[in-house]
Amino acid sequence: MHPLVIEQQFQIRAGRLQGWGIGILVCAFLFWVYAAWQVLTPYVSTYNAVNCPAPVNSEPRDIYFEDSESAHEKALQCASDRDWPKPLAALVVSVPLSAIGAALLTAGTVSVRLRRHDEVLRRAQN
Repeated sequence: MHPLVIEQQFQIRAGRLQGWGIGILVCAFLFWVYAAWQVLTPYVSTYNAVNCPAPVNSEPRDIYFEDSESAHEKALQCASDRDWPKPLAALVVSVPLSAIGAALLTAGTVSVRLRRHDEVLRRAQN
């Protein structure tokens, strides 16, 4: 096989590794965006049509201290209505995706750079 063909095949494989790494990292990023959106956006309680603040802005003291009965009930309703398994599952799935994507992207990039470095050394020796 001609050396140029071997080099082209190597470059194609390294490019595929980089492409897969970038694609998987984009998927992990989308999972992170979904989880952040669930935490940062307000929502409406399904039972009483109560407008609930975003979980990041909610006051946990309203759940534990009964300053007023309605604030306590509203805080309990908002806390129980938020669907936490979905954003938590998104975060759990994003961790291995991030690791795999980073590994593939790194492997592809390092392969290309080492090949270029090897070629520069070969030219310098000739």
